[in-house]
Amino acid sequence: MHRFAGQGRIDPIQFEVVARTLDRRFRLQTPDRGVFEAVRFLDCTPDVVGPPPRDVVVSIEPFRNRFRIVEQGAGIKEVLDARAVVEFLHMRLFACSIDDRPQAAIMHAASLRRDGRRLLLVGTKGAGKSTLALRLLRAGYEIEGDEHVFIDGSSVVARPRACRVKEAALPRHADMADIIAAAPFYRDHFNDRIFNVDPRALGSSWRIEPGEVDYVIALRPNHGGYSSLRALQPSAMVQFLMSETGWRETGRGASVAAVAALAGRVKAFDLSLGDHATAIRCIEVATAA
Repeated sequence: MHRFAGQGRIDPIQFEVVARTLDRRFRLQTPDRGVFEAVRFLDCTPDVVGPPPRDVVVSIEPFRNRFRIVEQGAGIKEVLDARAVVEFLHMRLFACSIDDRPQAAIMHAASLRRDGRRLLLVGTKGAGKSTLALRLLRAGYEIEGDEHVFIDGSSVVARPRACRVKEAALPRHADMADIIAAAPFYRDHFNDRIFNVDPRALGSSWRIEPGEVDYVIALRPNHGGYSSLRALQPSAMVQFLMSETGWRETGRGASVAAVAALAGRVKAFDLSLGDHATAIRCIEVATAA
């Protein structure tokens, strides 16, 4: 498969995947179908409110039985196989996301909106943010992101990334398991699939914009148990948010102040996350009140 590239020259067709940071649009191009299928795991094309993104072209080229990664015409890495391509680009996108917000702290949190109000689910990896966020999507929430938010002054904004769903979580999403299982995936070191799910495939919009937060829920896993929710005082919420926030080397004082201010102005809750049906009912009652 080829295309004409002017003056009789023929170039291989470039398969392309698009991935976003807040300020940049990465066009990941390759002539290799196997690499293309692997890199689809990084697909990320939300509607991001703000100035038009800067385009960054990244080529993944076969080179001496390896692959060479070229960004804006300059070689930046050589790797052995398609898996290594995905792993390198995954870290590259994260690093560029951080660079886009050099003064902002970054927090482990899923960000959702409904009826003009924003809800953050805050917790460590494995706390259940992504699974609960998808259940809330079915309850009428829109997902902005399921992993990180940047805190910059009085505003937060989600880091662009599609929802990541582990293969082991599929039984908890029986009503959307077929859609999730059709999404691009990456196999972890245990050979289990992790799916990259665009929220729009599940019937939601996917719009990311900066704004204030109305509710924060601190997640504490209680797998296999019941769910319960209780209000948290600002002092307790500050401690929890601090433990889930990454800090910059510079401007740390301002970031700490921003997190403390966030805890002081939102309605804050502690959720012992067990069964999701009860958890969602608790959240509905708390946010309605």
